Amino acid sequence: MSITIDIGCGAHKQAGTVGIDCRALPGVDVVCDFERGLPFKDGSIASAYSIHSIEHMRDLITFMEDLYRVCAPGATVLIRCPYYTSRKAFIDPTHVRFMTEESFEYFKSPNYYGLKTNFRTVSIEYNMRKPFKFFPVYLRKRCRRYLWNTCEEMIVTLETVKA
Repeated sequence: MSITIDIGCGAHKQAGTVGIDCRALPGVDVVCDFERGLPFKDGSIASAYSIHSIEHMRDLITFMEDLYRVCAPGATVLIRCPYYTSRKAFIDPTHVRFMTEESFEYFKSPNYYGLKTNFRTVSIEYNMRKPFKFFPVYLRKRCRRYLWNTCEEMIVTLETVKA
């Protein structure tokens, strides 16, 4: 049986997933503090969504280590979050962190901090604001990195690498 989880789903759970949130809302199947651990067996998760939830996590390292624990080899993790230069990263007072493309490099193995994770970055997509989304790719990259509020969010796809 393959299980797909939606972490921090709130009332907007992805179809066909087990919804996890810290609040009991419509669509939430499991209420837990996922920063303190996910209530699943080791290697039992085939895929996971985290849509606008990691920017709210105070202890991202512990969360990512536990997510790695519950993911099966080859499991896909889709993370959608505000881009660090977007005003959307700053306006919500519950956001505690800002994410860049390089943020996910810390969850590869080996890593500088000795984390118990090994996620491979499969792809990164960017939701650019108008008119920047119509620019050539090389120019969009420079705009999102050096100009304020040109990129609203990024969608990162990770793959769980286990021996």
